[in-house]
Amino acid sequence: MTDEIIFDSKPDAVPYNYRISYKVAQLCLIISKCCSGRSGCSLVKIHIFSSALNTKEYMKILEDYIFEKIPYMLVRFDSSVNRAVKYAIADNLLIQLKNGTFRLSDKGKQFILEIEKDNNLLSNEKQYLDKYSKRLTNDKIDVLMSAWRYNNA
Repeated sequence: MTDEIIFDSKPDAVPYNYRISYKVAQLCLIISKCCSGRSGCSLVKIHIFSSALNTKEYMKILEDYIFEKIPYMLVRFDSSVNRAVKYAIADNLLIQLKNGTFRLSDKGKQFILEIEKDNNLLSNEKQYLDKYSKRLTNDKIDVLMSAWRYNNA
């Protein structure tokens, strides 16, 4: 037996939307655009917008829910988002508040300023969030969560 561990790298690339650096930037952008004030941004809201930013189909579903064209929507909880939250906290970009929500730290705010300076960086994400971020209210999220509790328990 050998005491060595051999790592054999594979040629498979990780898709951009699963790279931790992209997810951290995406969630910081979501928090900066969606959640103002001291209340912070819920993990559910982060997941909803992260999913919407991943596919045009989910973008449309979220738009339909926001404008009450559909009574509910399914929310995809992605483990890469949870992992990105942990990395962002470890890198001092995010702060978790006592109520469980998340807010950008001063370092996170500076990070977002750098992202905003570059018009080519996360341009589709910025455009979508500028248009819809304030329209998904906490009340709409509470309605969704109540539907999960009472219809799918």
